[in-house]
Amino acid sequence: MHVTITVTDETTAGFVIAADRDPGDLPAAIRQRLPGAFAAAVSDRLGSPRLTVSCHRAADSPWDLSGVRGADEDDAERVRQARRHIGVTSVLPVSDLPSGPHLARAAALAVAESLCGVPVDVASNEVLPVATFGRFDEFVLADHWLGASLPPYRNSGGCTAEEDDIDGCACVDLATRGLHRFGLPELEITGVACPHDLAALNVLRTTAQRLLPLGRHPGEHILPAELMLTSADFAAYWGHRDPMWDDGPLSIRLTEAAPSRLAIRPPADFPGTLNEWLWDEIPPVLHEVLSCEPDHLAAT
Repeated sequence: MHVTITVTDETTAGFVIAADRDPGDLPAAIRQRLPGAFAAAVSDRLGSPRLTVSCHRAADSPWDLSGVRGADEDDAERVRQARRHIGVTSVLPVSDLPSGPHLARAAALAVAESLCGVPVDVASNEVLPVATFGRFDEFVLADHWLGASLPPYRNSGGCTAEEDDIDGCACVDLATRGLHRFGLPELEITGVACPHDLAALNVLRTTAQRLLPLGRHPGEHILPAELMLTSADFAAYWGHRDPMWDDGPLSIRLTEAAPSRLAIRPPADFPGTLNEWLWDEIPPVLHEVLSCEPDHLAAT
């Protein structure tokens, strides 16, 4: 058994800044607010398909930002009320991954700073957090690239299952929003019981990291249906070199859920349910780590 991933020759990364002010000289604003290496690399791309900047009245915008979400509801409301949308779009050969999207996002953040605007990641449909710049050739997938996060715990009080019931509910469905800009299918894990939501999220994160290198190579990739995830994969997701669990690799099964979407399930020979697998077989650290500061010095 196997699954096939087809990586296209080009991918697109897009960001939009919701603002009220006239943007003025955008290239100059971008260059002034980026660190030197970023500014030079962005300048080389500006005006080419690899980095295009466009400005629209919100009423005429090609982007619908009405459903944008943000950790701060005030930011989401500012997005909905903004009078202008400034788009930063990058059409890239896959050989330019992952640094190309990284540079496009840096340019978008510089525009947002110059206009006191709110930057939005089009792929995840979420407001971007304030970011610090390391080096543009350093990339950490944990740095808000997946668009996957935990839902309100226990379905905002709607889940009535017992806390210690391993298979008491199936409230949690998790999916990535953003892997396609790296030439990869999106991932999902569904039917998860509330007590195992963090473990499921970390399995999703680790699988994304395991697949990430394939995005640099266009064409078909035939993968075994059962994929081995390692401690190094989970560490690399956070930008760390040191292993984050001591046991051997974790086996997962990939199935084709839809075009350009893969589902994560337990291995075929596991005798129990998804939630029993998450409870019994997953390394303990995957039940514990919600966030971990990316180590930009270790990232590549």
